[in-house]
Amino acid sequence: MAEYELEVGTEGGTELLMEAGIWLGVSSFLYYSFFRSKSDREKIDITFANIKYGFKEQSPEHFKTFKTSTKTTYLYHLPYGLIDNPGLEEVLSKTLNKPVKVSMRNKLFIHVYKSDIKKKYDYTFAESKDWSMPIGYKLGEELIHHNFDVIPHMTVAGMTRQGKTVLLKLIMAHLIYNHPEDVEFYIIDLKGGLEFSRYEKLKQVKRVASNSDEAYQLLTKINKKIKSDMQHFKKHGYSNVLDTPIKKRRFIIVDEAAELTPAKHHDRETKNRLLYCQQILSEVCRVAGALGYRNIFCTQYPTTDTLPRQIKQNSDAKISFRLPTEIASRVAIDESGAELLNVPGRAIYRTHTKEIIQVPFISDKSILEEFRRYEDDSAEETSNERGENLITFG
Repeated sequence: MAEYELEVGTEGGTELLMEAGIWLGVSSFLYYSFFRSKSDREKIDITFANIKYGFKEQSPEHFKTFKTSTKTTYLYHLPYGLIDNPGLEEVLSKTLNKPVKVSMRNKLFIHVYKSDIKKKYDYTFAESKDWSMPIGYKLGEELIHHNFDVIPHMTVAGMTRQGKTVLLKLIMAHLIYNHPEDVEFYIIDLKGGLEFSRYEKLKQVKRVASNSDEAYQLLTKINKKIKSDMQHFKKHGYSNVLDTPIKKRRFIIVDEAAELTPAKHHDRETKNRLLYCQQILSEVCRVAGALGYRNIFCTQYPTTDTLPRQIKQNSDAKISFRLPTEIASRVAIDESGAELLNVPGRAIYRTHTKEIIQVPFISDKSILEEFRRYEDDSAEETSNERGENLITFG
């Protein structure tokens, strides 16, 4: 047998290797050209076969195609017993080199989009009839709205400069624009008031607390008001603000809530005050939503300490911008994914469903220019006192 062997480096061996390489390159080129010439639907069918998505003699069967200006939807009949494949969306997206969304409702829906979500959308002031507001754009340029009368409380997580504060200002601006006489904001800005103190003159912004002591005083007064409102509701036989003539909605925004978390270096009095703040915010989420209170609770790095369980469980809307780890993502939105976001303003918005969105951008300049007519110079005196005269509730 040895006389027939060809060693690499001999003339015959080199020629054989070159010939094999040429045929390998030609076959790869032909296969690539063949696959590239296929339509998206044909590529999907080939992918089903390659990954064995289906049963031995039954695979999903295409029966209808819908096209719009932003996407093409392929509908498939499913064999009985075939369940969703979590990795199917990613496989198809990489195969088609296009954004793909997969859903299953008795049929298999494969949405193939022409382009990805843009990296930036500018917010434009627009009217809305109720307490809903644009929260972000998803695939297909579709604008997602959040209604605070349907889902009153929200948690927001995300690293620095990823879009949390822009979202809070977007919420504030849109609601002031649409409900200038009926919305009130009580803001706990634990970045020293740097982000929101500039809005203290707006009549809708009733108070900006800039440290934990001011937060304690503010929440103490809010707690008293909640108890008073509860008695008012009982007296009139009300159970939910939606079933009353009351139009007022009070939003409590906490930016950088980790500052309200007790730490080992705190003395007992400080720890008790911080725990009291968390307790009142939990109470707002648990019972005060029915009275017209809305809580938006934000933190940079969510943990079981910085995102208290009562607040998280009673906030049915959860938004997360980029987070550093999968663990942080699971704390924030109960699943991984936020650690993979890589565009500022890109977020996961989760209610009973989940969407990846791009939050519209709004600048401080545009907010102040739009709402200069609502500035109240008398508010400056109250904001400078930082003492007993914190809130005057109507």
